[in-house]
Amino acid sequence: METGVPVRSVKNAAPGAIEESVNAQRTAKWLVIASGKGGTTKTTTSLNLAALAAAAGLKVGILDTDEQATLTKWHRRRERQDDVPSLRLFSVPLVDLKRGVREVDNAEAAEGLDLVIVDTPPGLEQRERISELVRRADYVLVPTSQSTADLESALEFMAAISSLGVRAAFLLSRTNQRWGSYRLAKKMLNRAGTLCPVDVRQLRDIEATHDYGLGINEFNKAKGADDLEAVWEFIRKVMEV
Repeated sequence: METGVPVRSVKNAAPGAIEESVNAQRTAKWLVIASGKGGTTKTTTSLNLAALAAAAGLKVGILDTDEQATLTKWHRRRERQDDVPSLRLFSVPLVDLKRGVREVDNAEAAEGLDLVIVDTPPGLEQRERISELVRRADYVLVPTSQSTADLESALEFMAAISSLGVRAAFLLSRTNQRWGSYRLAKKMLNRAGTLCPVDVRQLRDIEATHDYGLGINEFNKAKGADDLEAVWEFIRKVMEV
């Protein structure tokens, strides 16, 4: 393996959105990472942005709403590591979303979370609950590869998000810049909405973050760290966290 050793605001819920906890006043920003299909790096993006945000000194909560619980398993491995910033995990399937939001709200009130990053299952099969979660978001990031199937799904998903009036951007991930499909993908996404100005390359080091419970920034000289650090700077700027 090539890797080494391992300004706050209050947002009122939109009509029909999830009920907030009675005693919790929202101050944390919510970043929802979602797309219309699986295999688009939602979890990989979630865990790496969480690690980068924590390294920047933010109090970060991560909400895993996917029944496969991949983010939760990563967090368990992280708890075995020394000298890494802690992350507050909430693991609640999307089918029980209201309970998950209540748990986050209660923790936010008690612990002063700055940022909540939400990892989601594929969105088209659970459109109603994903819509509720998107309404709750301050920002939505929609990862997609440069493949035709992923791009078509991402475009459809972004159209649904746009109809809800929520700020969002595409993230082009698992890229191979030598292929012609890379340039075509950038054209399509730029025409359809905001595209994160940096993409994330397909690199083994990035995938290895799952194996150790670490973020790419927590490895020594890992390939791809610059990619995800630049994505984090984009998110930090647009969300003002």
